Amino acid sequence: MKDSKENTHTPNHISEEERMKCILFAAALLIYGTYGWFNDDIYIPGKRGRGIHFHGAACTLIYGAFIFGAANFISVIVDHYDKRNNETNYQKFAKVTRIIGLTLLFLGFIVSFVASWD
Repeated sequence: MKDSKENTHTPNHISEEERMKCILFAAALLIYGTYGWFNDDIYIPGKRGRGIHFHGAACTLIYGAFIFGAANFISVIVDHYDKRNNETNYQKFAKVTRIIGLTLLFLGFIVSFVASWD
């Protein structure tokens, strides 16, 4: 016998515009990150300044942050097409990828800052 909650489940509906944004942002992060990682130079522009170039270990950490960011965007798209009642799993995945991505980004800034002292 099925649970009554299972019968009342309505899958997430993500608009086509939102899905396209997620695809474009994920692709941009992966393409720019991969290009920068292979050239050992990921540039993050500054709002009012010159921006920051990441090299070496800092570049790898920033690239890792980009990968986790792309995974977060892609999970939104996958969640739209997944009709099972597991939205909480996608929410957990989004939270974990966000935390790891931001941690790698922060570590990349720290490593770059420490490396500039040498």
